[in-house]
Amino acid sequence: MNAILSGAGRPEQGLPPRDPQAYVIEIDETQAGLVSRRGDERFFTFISAASAFDALEGHRFATPVAAERAARQLASPRRRAGRFTS
Repeated sequence: MNAILSGAGRPEQGLPPRDPQAYVIEIDETQAGLVSRRGDERFFTFISAASAFDALEGHRFATPVAAERAARQLASPRRRAGRFTS
C-alpha cells in the first residue's frame, strides 16, 4: 500500500488541519484500486482500478488495511471458483 496524496486542512473553519489521504491497493502485481478520504471524512472509499475489483467500488472502509484485506479476499482462488468459506 502506498500513500499518494496529502493536502491542506481546514483553517478557514477554525478546525485543526487534517490532510486528505489516499493509498494504492495492490494485490500481487495488480493494482486493484485505491482508497481515499478527504480531511473531513472518517472512512476510506474504494475506487476500483481493475474490473476484477469492481464489486468493491464505492465501499467504505475504516482503514486502508481493511480495504486491502477485502480486495485479497475477492481475488482469492477459492472465491473465483465460486466456493465461499466462512
